[in-house]
Amino acid sequence: MKSKATHKCLYGIHSVKEALIANKRNFSRIFVNQNSRNSRLAEIIEMARKRRIDISQVSSTKLSNLAQHEDHQQIVAHVSSLPLVEIRQMTHTHAFIIICDQIMDPHNMGAIIRTSLAAGATGLITTKDNSTPLSATVSKISSGAMEHLPIARVTNLVRCIDTLKSGGVWVSGLDAHASLSLHDARFDPPVALIIGSEQKGIRRLVCENCDQMIHIPQMGPLDSLNASVAAGIAMYEVFRQRKYARSCS
Repeated sequence: MKSKATHKCLYGIHSVKEALIANKRNFSRIFVNQNSRNSRLAEIIEMARKRRIDISQVSSTKLSNLAQHEDHQQIVAHVSSLPLVEIRQMTHTHAFIIICDQIMDPHNMGAIIRTSLAAGATGLITTKDNSTPLSATVSKISSGAMEHLPIARVTNLVRCIDTLKSGGVWVSGLDAHASLSLHDARFDPPVALIIGSEQKGIRRLVCENCDQMIHIPQMGPLDSLNASVAAGIAMYEVFRQRKYARSCS
């Protein structure tokens, strides 16, 4: 009987390139389209050769089979799992942590991770249960940001919050019905920002353990924002306050 493959797949130019740059994963092989003349693929091949990673020239059909769909941008890599970090590694003086409470949509997760890295977040925490896996799709949607951002996965988010608080982290949650406006809230470091799930938002027990709950002011008939959009707005308010604090120091 054949043993099950232990490798993970990555696909897409940014995902594979950023995984090579971040150097967190082991690469067993990279597959590229044998007919491609894409200069960005050539750059990745050169990087891989310097790392002595095996490269296979294959058909586009073979790449689609490896990736299990056609959105592979002519490159697929067999890699080890993304290494995760411990919660206590995130609790330092300048911490800016994003917490995803059961985000199920890989496109939302990928967008949140991409914005987290751009906004200067120092780490991201997600739940092991009822949450999208840290998959090749998430890495591709994040444009490879997932390969750089320190990420932890936890079983119990309430216990995780307690650990963060014991490390001096101030925990804020996003809730459309909270009384405190995002623009009136303070985000003095170290800080964590919780983003709720697409359908239910932040769970009740998680809300009860936050230091503050905040809402994003908005107009119009809709009563909520897409999870990744709300996360981006809130993250850049934290970014703005931290940048202003640095300029005044």
